[in-house]
Amino acid sequence: MGDGAEQRELLTAWRRMLLCGLPLVLASIGVALLLARPDPWDRLVDPWLYFAMSGVLVLSWVAVLRRWGRLDQVTLLLTAGSVLFLSLKLLLIGLLLSDSPALLPELLETLVWLPAIITWTMLTDLSRVVQRLLNCSVAGIATLSALLVLWPLLLGRPLNVEVLRALVQINLAAVVSLYGASYFLRRNDLLGRAQGERRVRRELVYTDLLTGLPGRVRLTEQLRALTGRGGTFAVLVVDVDAFKVVNDTLGHDVGDELLRGVAGELQRLAPQGSGVYRLSGDEFVVLLPDADDQAAQWEARRLLQLAPTHPSLRVGMDVTLSIGVSVYPDDATDAEELLRHADSAMAAVKRAGRRQVRRYQPQQDAATERFQLLARDLSLALARQELSLQFQPVFRLEDLQPVKAEALLRWTHPQLGAVSPGEFIPVAERVGLIAPIGAWVLGEACRAALPWGQVTVSVNVSAVQLLQVEFPQVVQQALRDSGLPAQRLELELTETAALYEDDRAAQTMQLLRDLGVSLSIDDFGSGYSNLARLRSLPITGVKLDRSCTVDLPEGPSSPFSRALLSAVLGLTQHLPLDLTAEGVESAAHLAVLRELNCPLGQGHGLSRPLSPADFVALLQAPPRSAVPVGAAAS
Repeated sequence: MGDGAEQRELLTAWRRMLLCGLPLVLASIGVALLLARPDPWDRLVDPWLYFAMSGVLVLSWVAVLRRWGRLDQVTLLLTAGSVLFLSLKLLLIGLLLSDSPALLPELLETLVWLPAIITWTMLTDLSRVVQRLLNCSVAGIATLSALLVLWPLLLGRPLNVEVLRALVQINLAAVVSLYGASYFLRRNDLLGRAQGERRVRRELVYTDLLTGLPGRVRLTEQLRALTGRGGTFAVLVVDVDAFKVVNDTLGHDVGDELLRGVAGELQRLAPQGSGVYRLSGDEFVVLLPDADDQAAQWEARRLLQLAPTHPSLRVGMDVTLSIGVSVYPDDATDAEELLRHADSAMAAVKRAGRRQVRRYQPQQDAATERFQLLARDLSLALARQELSLQFQPVFRLEDLQPVKAEALLRWTHPQLGAVSPGEFIPVAERVGLIAPIGAWVLGEACRAALPWGQVTVSVNVSAVQLLQVEFPQVVQQALRDSGLPAQRLELELTETAALYEDDRAAQTMQLLRDLGVSLSIDDFGSGYSNLARLRSLPITGVKLDRSCTVDLPEGPSSPFSRALLSAVLGLTQHLPLDLTAEGVESAAHLAVLRELNCPLGQGHGLSRPLSPADFVALLQAPPRSAVPVGAAAS
């Protein structure tokens, strides 16, 4: 039963109790008047008090019967009337019966009204008004009791011990009863609210608020139940094409309306016994129990054609869907893997032009799943301390002294092992992780380079980082935190990023140069080379790509490679710029580079990437004049 139904049932029960209970209270007043003592109080005072209270009771009963006002307002009237009756009776007793034999019996009769006040209180909310009323009741009873005790003493009469005992009992009963009821009502109210909040939180976990569909948690439970049952079933991952365009052009309200419309159509069109879930954003899942491949693809094509019709009319824009299909147990025997395969098939549809149905294909979709796995785990790699740096030295070729070291990022995945930077760096750029990872690399490289003397550390910077407005501040923060002088930091920019005619990149490079940081173009000669722009940028060095040096020692392309290197040397000497040749893999490479007077070189023939400790050991080693034997092996 829902919270609303429970509340209505409780209000109905309270209403019936008042309709039956108020006449009983009126009847008890009548009996009290019939059994009244023949003293002046019972003949002259009590009838008027009971008559006034009876008026309050009758008015309340009629209000409950005719539904005048809310139930809490009626019970508040009853509570206030009862408190007023009790207080007025105690006041009159103190004024009129201070020295009368009827004093003690009348005091004990007032105790009858405490249960009535408690009852009325239990039927209304413990609002501030009710709490003040209870406080006033207890304070009024205590004040009037003190008056009854002290008034005879002020008149010189002896203390009436029986009256004192009765007043103490009345006050104790009032405090215990009224505050006890208040405490338990408040506790039950808080308990009820806590239970309600737990129900709301549970519903939020299981239900999507926008569409009313069950969410990922419920879907996971259902998938596990179906895989445990065995048999065949299918998962359809349904994505709304170009949903971002709808949000950006028509507004988020229209986007929400579109999602509600798609959710409703999927529920209406899905076959009986199937389930529809909202996975995330604009993705939905249709679960088809007992469906094989043929039935699943038929249902998917039907949804592809029919589901967008009404949502398109509602938002005034042509809406299409992309659907990926996976079938248990052919595509996977694990619930999460089955869902991931359907999502991979849907992603392949998006890449192929959208508005299609596609069954999961292991070989074609393996790359997509690999990307999704790396994107998910790369977001946790920093926190798990899975990233590390190695440093590949850059040597001055005339005496083979290390003058720089390039920081190379490494990722050791807990299951996949070493993941190539050529694979995970593009993933980081696509999913927006390159900024935090790049900031970490800068900080770690600067800290590692601090004890290297005058040796420079080089850090690669992607085009994504270079175009970020806050990147110069990130570099400045890394230098400040590590204490490394700016002159000992070199940033290596890809050729495309540095030479692309974008004013933002040029402005960022100038800001970095103003900090004192060196700038070098990495992989020069492997891409678009605008030599005129090279002259206008604030760069300090060029690193010639290994594709330009691989054929230097011998082979048909050797003369061209030598001519190219000579041309680049002349260009860098004229600007002037430092030139580093990549791909020094053998003694033959080194000999040609020395012959052509190339100043700097880097490659496995000179040194493989080293750990920070090994690089420090290299700096402390004696100078050498030749390539180590076997160093060229890769």
